[in-house]
Amino acid sequence: MKKVLMLIFSIIAVLFFINTPAVWAKSAKTKVLRLAGPWPPMDPLTVQLETFADKFNQRAGGSYVIEVHPSESLVKIGESMDALRTGAVEMAGFPIGLFASMDRRFAAAELPFLANNAEADAALQVELMPLYSEIMEKKFNSKAILSFTCLALDVISTKPIKTASDWKGLLVQSVSPQSAKFIEYMGGAPVAMPFSEGYQALQKGVVNASMQSSPMMIMFKMNEVAQYVTRGYLIPAAMIIAVNLDMYKKMPGDLQESIVNIGKQQQIESNNFFVNVAEENTVTLRQMGIDVYHLSKEERDRWADMVRPYCDKLYEDMGPEFAAAVKKAAQAANARYEYK
Repeated sequence: MKKVLMLIFSIIAVLFFINTPAVWAKSAKTKVLRLAGPWPPMDPLTVQLETFADKFNQRAGGSYVIEVHPSESLVKIGESMDALRTGAVEMAGFPIGLFASMDRRFAAAELPFLANNAEADAALQVELMPLYSEIMEKKFNSKAILSFTCLALDVISTKPIKTASDWKGLLVQSVSPQSAKFIEYMGGAPVAMPFSEGYQALQKGVVNASMQSSPMMIMFKMNEVAQYVTRGYLIPAAMIIAVNLDMYKKMPGDLQESIVNIGKQQQIESNNFFVNVAEENTVTLRQMGIDVYHLSKEERDRWADMVRPYCDKLYEDMGPEFAAAVKKAAQAANARYEYK
């Protein structure tokens, strides 16, 4: 009798187990979409990827599953666009502006002084995402699902930077082509390296400043190697989540619609998250012992004039139609959200 009862309990347990979401969410017939991301686990950007994936997985009910792979575990960040294009990964999240060398129009995501603040940047992403997707579908065999602000690249340094003259001779880590040119036009010397290497570079004296977003400054505890932050929403930055176009076309129509709609919903939530974090990070940086300086509008305008020739060249490279669309979207967003 005891053996019979044990057998019954075992059967019940197995039946319960195979019907739990953790199991039916991924079966032999499940189509797995690997979403490659460069940021480490628990990073705010990785959390956005995971939140998006969770929503889609719940909707897909086991027929498709998005798996998030952080920390460049699948591909290096610089290879994200090609990996997505060739299908080496099914999905990827990455900074849009990083790939301006592949198409100059992507530079719009990191065009210096394009957005007054996080609110304006978030509004911009809503307008620009369809334009990015059009480029990606035509040239890179991929489709943008959402893009959102991940806050501007400002400057963290070992000495105060309050005026344009403070940039002269400064060795500054650059994390993208746009930040490198910004540093040059400001009078500094750019040192190109991945964003994750900023702490070590400052610690070893390879650079005496770095262009980073405030979340990255906090995440990498850069207060241990630098004492000053200058905030002025210098270079806006945005992240995109995209899917390989061939894979997207193979999805059932209802799931194609779902991934697009969930992307729109996540875009709103991710933008709101970073808008709320923007000012909170100033408080956090000060609590970490950082001397945070906010540029006055007058000084910010002077810096913008210094890099204007570079911005004009970027607009020229983008082509008149795309440049006009970017300028129109920026003008509308900045009119709603003034720089303070």
